[in-house]
Amino acid sequence: MSATSVTVIVPKGGGAEPRAALDVVASYMETTGFTFEIITADPEPFGPAMRRAVSEATGSVIVLVDPELPYPVSAIGDAVAMVESGTTDVARATTSRLRQGSPFLRWLLVEELPDPAIFLVALSSSAAKTIAGESRLVDRGCELEFAFLANKYGFRTENIVVQPSEHGRSRSFGAAGGIAAALKIRLANRRNVYRPARRCPVCFSPEVFSCGQIPGNVVRACRRCKCRYLNQFADLEGSQPVRRVIRAHRAVTQPSYESHSPPARERTSMRRLNWVRRQLPARARVLEVGVRDGSFGAAASSEYEYVGIDPAAAAARHARSRGLEVYCASLSTFVNTGPSFDAITLFHVFENMTDPHDALERIKDLLKPGGVLFLSALDTEGLLYLLSGRKLMAQNFRTHLILYSRSALIELLEHSGFEIIDIGPDFEYRDQKFLRHWLSSHHPYIAPIARLVLRGLPDPTIVTTGSIRIIARRRSGPPLNARTIRSAEPTHAR
Repeated sequence: MSATSVTVIVPKGGGAEPRAALDVVASYMETTGFTFEIITADPEPFGPAMRRAVSEATGSVIVLVDPELPYPVSAIGDAVAMVESGTTDVARATTSRLRQGSPFLRWLLVEELPDPAIFLVALSSSAAKTIAGESRLVDRGCELEFAFLANKYGFRTENIVVQPSEHGRSRSFGAAGGIAAALKIRLANRRNVYRPARRCPVCFSPEVFSCGQIPGNVVRACRRCKCRYLNQFADLEGSQPVRRVIRAHRAVTQPSYESHSPPARERTSMRRLNWVRRQLPARARVLEVGVRDGSFGAAASSEYEYVGIDPAAAAARHARSRGLEVYCASLSTFVNTGPSFDAITLFHVFENMTDPHDALERIKDLLKPGGVLFLSALDTEGLLYLLSGRKLMAQNFRTHLILYSRSALIELLEHSGFEIIDIGPDFEYRDQKFLRHWLSSHHPYIAPIARLVLRGLPDPTIVTTGSIRIIARRRSGPPLNARTIRSAEPTHAR
């Protein structure tokens, strides 16, 4: 196992060699076991000197330090460890857990700004090369520019709280100086001076930014279509096997991700079946993508020619144990050996697909002309998401890859060759035990009142989940050629 290679960049202080800082840093790095190099950079102009030093760096982790070292030298090792472990791409030192900078400055740039009192930042090699290569400012405002570009290109950023020494350095950017630098950065971004970020995977807009972080990933947001999506996700659809074993398996266990009782799921499935009955005649051929526990298939198989697919082997086995025709396959690997389907249902499955355009193209191939698509998904423009979206961000992206807005779904379906028939809010049944626990953990102030209200309601109770339901019909004619747009510039991830 090779040792971690680290490049430490130390700006010169007052035009002279920062000999004391170099000796302290070198002595400490020798005790860490890292393979390291130390590069000195000219103090003026600060921005070009940093960019030149980063371009010459050869380490897998690049650390920019303050020549005065107004913090313990061990903070360098902590920052390197955070980056090398994969926890983050950018680790910054700060003297307080509170957010730095004025609210107006954070509104102009990003929520998390560097601490103006100290200067210590560790970056992965790819992050350092990208950010430094795109920076343009020449003064100490490039510290703010680094923070803005890290957000723009979707790098994970974490802060390290350090104890500063009594004689810390002077502030690198004050209120006035920071606003002036922030305006320069915004104007440069407006004039497309920086390389554009990867486009939104839904509408291909370059107006994307990082809106939050979850463990191991960054959540990106599109200003145009109001969608939220993960910055990096692997395409697992092509690796899923196709299993056409119809017989039931012994000792079938229920999928562990189902947190609601069977009565609640069955009543939700009957509600969805009534939704399908209004559009389809009896004995129509129906494909369900994502069968979960098979409750919808059990209800629909008595009236329709039902086929289900699910990439999770446990879910497919559990559904087959109920006598359903279910295959362990993803949408892209499923091979239809019968006639085209009259309808396809996706109940909270579309958010888990890596490429919405390819998925809709495949759905259109499986549907017969005039076939109906039933889709339900979380709405990022809904009131419930707007009130609790940031608080539940990690939970929403535990299984989902992309969260869509109502307007984005309508535009996406229409461009993919579908005609919207009906759209409205989606309701599901939930156990009162689950509702009481959810209210107590998320809204403790109104939980006592809500419990009193729940006592007068039936169990399970129908509630809104902040989702929408869409019925779309396949129309004739070619869809919008999305691949032509994507060939010009790739989407999501760096």
